[in-house]
Amino acid sequence: MKKQLIILAAGFLISYPSAIFSDSINLSSNTIEDKINNNAGKANSNNKIKDGDIKYKNEDYRGAIIDYSEILKNNPENKHAFFRRALSKSKIKDYEGAISDYSKAIEIDKTYHQAFYNRGYVKDKLKDYYGAISDYNKAIFLKKDYENAYINRAYAKSDIGDLLGAISDFTTLININSKNANAFYGRGYMQSKLEDHYAAISDFTKAIKIDQDDDLLYAARGYSKGKINDYEGAISDYSKAISINPDLDFAHFNRGLMNYNSDKFKEACADWIKASELGYEYAFKEADNCKNSDNFKASIKNLLGNK
Repeated sequence: MKKQLIILAAGFLISYPSAIFSDSINLSSNTIEDKINNNAGKANSNNKIKDGDIKYKNEDYRGAIIDYSEILKNNPENKHAFFRRALSKSKIKDYEGAISDYSKAIEIDKTYHQAFYNRGYVKDKLKDYYGAISDYNKAIFLKKDYENAYINRAYAKSDIGDLLGAISDFTTLININSKNANAFYGRGYMQSKLEDHYAAISDFTKAIKIDQDDDLLYAARGYSKGKINDYEGAISDYSKAISINPDLDFAHFNRGLMNYNSDKFKEACADWIKASELGYEYAFKEADNCKNSDNFKASIKNLLGNK
């Protein structure tokens, strides 16, 4: 899953996506590993697991919680039921309840790396970044190649200002899997936050080679190109992002800034008007200014100077 971060720097706006992922459940019947001590209740418990999984898949999370709770009444040591109920609670934003259930699953099985990972994910959602990092550490200790755990831990480190630690995590992940576009993207994002835009461009380019259809990768590279005054390169990247996703409002706005810096005032206005039509609030003022040609250049210079 992705959370959007808005970065405002030196007059250029870009939405950066940082990814935090939650482990879900495989609903195929051959993955149900629950051990039922009460043989007489085994069939009923397995049926309840399946019923809960179906409801979860159909987004009936409250119904799923009821089914998983029924299992736990008779089998309080069923770690999988706790894990599944925690997932369902998280879906209805009962994060404290989800943490409690993940913790109970961990009490039953201290090697349950998915439970450590998902508990970290929920703590991340609650902005308990130190707690999230601790859980991701445990998940990685138990599963050395846990790719999503490295990604989530890196972003949690970023959230506490440890950008170098985040870069280290993404680099480790790249060494584990050199085809993971999210790893190159994430490292590039951290490089851009450190204002090392040449390194960021290099990583975004590597990510694009892996995933050529991700609009946000082109937009991110366009942002860094703009920061090193490569306006034509930035325009090209924003245009590519827009060709993939015509509704990417901030890309229209940012391309407008690049066009303005390239003395392409007509194109800049067209971009800002389009961004405004898409509902991008930062573009409203600039779109209105474009309708008043007498004050256009002065108002845009004032805009860039203030940011």
